Amino acid sequence: MARVLIIQTGSTHPDVIARHGDYDDWFAAALRANGAEPTIVRPFRGEALPEASGWDGILLTGSPLSVRDEAPWMAALAAWSLAAAAKTPVLAVCFGHQLLGEALGGRVEANPAGGEYGTIEVSLSAAGASDPLFAGLPTVLCVQSTHRDALVVEPRGVVLLGGTANTPWQSFAWGPNLRAVQFHPEFSDVALRDLLVARGIPGQTQPSDHGQILLANWLRHWVKPAPHTADVGAARAEPPKVG
Repeated sequence: MARVLIIQTGSTHPDVIARHGDYDDWFAAALRANGAEPTIVRPFRGEALPEASGWDGILLTGSPLSVRDEAPWMAALAAWSLAAAAKTPVLAVCFGHQLLGEALGGRVEANPAGGEYGTIEVSLSAAGASDPLFAGLPTVLCVQSTHRDALVVEPRGVVLLGGTANTPWQSFAWGPNLRAVQFHPEFSDVALRDLLVARGIPGQTQPSDHGQILLANWLRHWVKPAPHTADVGAARAEPPKVG
């Protein structure tokens, strides 16, 4: 069984936790459904990061916190994650996507186009359409989103995989092992709806399985083949090379 380290970078709204769980719960459920065993560490609460070499995959969650808070643990996590990605598959989501994008030379700020809330359509680039992360998915994804900040300066040495008019940098690849997405593949439309209500943010949601397929693809192509997700894309023996 593959061992995946979930690095939780914050907690969602208490009302949502009471009804649906937290970031770590959603990712852990998706991992277990695909034959992986999650372990959770929470550096935002002062928990120490373990040795990266002991894991088959590493996953950075979203957070209500901002990269612009510039807390010491954030810089430490960014450096640790990029070092880990030299040998270990890393998937960075929302806050994680922003944190590593800035560590790679980009810049995160409040999105000048405004926040992006609800179910959105993300258009894949040519590189994204051919990347195994999106295997079996259409070139326009239907995914869940809630973010105010965004990458407003392009990171260096990365490949753009997908974007929206509001947020051009919705997904990128860095080398063979690191993939990042701004949207939330772990969210259900119901959890997102309740989160937007709790925060008093307008937004429309609808169900979609594209996020769950993406997570299964990451496990299958980077972390460990999962026999019951064999219909999601074609298997590969090694992580793909980008660029």
